[in-house]
Amino acid sequence: MPIQEAEKRDLTDVKSPPVEVKQKTSTDYDDGLHERFVLWKDQAGHSYGHIARMISRSAAAVSNYVNKVFVGDLAAFEKDIANLLRREEELEFTAMPRVFCKTAAASLLWEIFEYCDRNCDMGVAVGPAGSGKTITCNEYKRVNRNTVFVTADIATRSVGSVLRMLAKRVSGTPHGAGSNSALLHAIIDRLKRSRRLILIDEAHFLTWEAFEVIRKIHDCAGVGIVYVGMERLYDQMKGTSGKAFLFDQIYSRISIKRDDLPVEREDVKHIAASIWPGLGKECIDFLYSKARDKGKFRTVTKLLQVAITMHRDYERTMGLELLKEAEGFLVQG
Repeated sequence: MPIQEAEKRDLTDVKSPPVEVKQKTSTDYDDGLHERFVLWKDQAGHSYGHIARMISRSAAAVSNYVNKVFVGDLAAFEKDIANLLRREEELEFTAMPRVFCKTAAASLLWEIFEYCDRNCDMGVAVGPAGSGKTITCNEYKRVNRNTVFVTADIATRSVGSVLRMLAKRVSGTPHGAGSNSALLHAIIDRLKRSRRLILIDEAHFLTWEAFEVIRKIHDCAGVGIVYVGMERLYDQMKGTSGKAFLFDQIYSRISIKRDDLPVEREDVKHIAASIWPGLGKECIDFLYSKARDKGKFRTVTKLLQVAITMHRDYERTMGLELLKEAEGFLVQG
């Protein structure tokens, strides 16, 4: 066989190396999505198994994702996580600015959280809807992962429901069958000497009995408690309701409170810049005027969200005219 033909045959027999399909590694995580998911998981109190069933994955995969050691198609898994958050994440959380803005109101709230956290004391923070209470609670929980953060509502306000909600957030506490008394003492045993902080948002929904149970946890476990809610929460504690005497045990333990959360122009400017950078003075002035109405900072974020949607979907120019048009879609106070 001629040498040239042999060389040609040798070359054609050489197989090309397989093309390596590179999957996303832990360094390729969508950090923003991961952070939102971990915070949502902590707040919701769901187990890995429960979340796995929600997205038709294994509990091990969910655990590995949380700990950033996921093996497999990370992009596909993150798509499942994004869809899950789209369905389950609280609207208050999804409406928050992309970057937390420590407004003057948030700074006052933060002082209470830190004080009660350091001193295992009890505090109250009240303010109107939209003033940034829940967003600040979320951020404090994110920064101080040991914080127990729960949210009451019209359906979650009785002793039993509050105890079960707390038990889900306190790792190692059984929250299945059992009496309220047994569950209360299990929570106390888990929290005792832990020096953790319990943040209770929307606390104005709680019944007096639920307040008393939380006081018992504070007294016996020695943990900090902060009640966060609307103005009527502090009103009933300080004696403006016919049943104020029932709150004597609670009110006497309040060491620090905030009941005047300001809305400042500079805060509105920072929030707007975190959502849509570059808005002019007239736009900021308009948003500030709306922030001083009933909706506070929430109105600012809602206005911008509607305006951004109109800008992207209908190619409208972002500016004062569009903001005023977006205002027409909101419920006016």
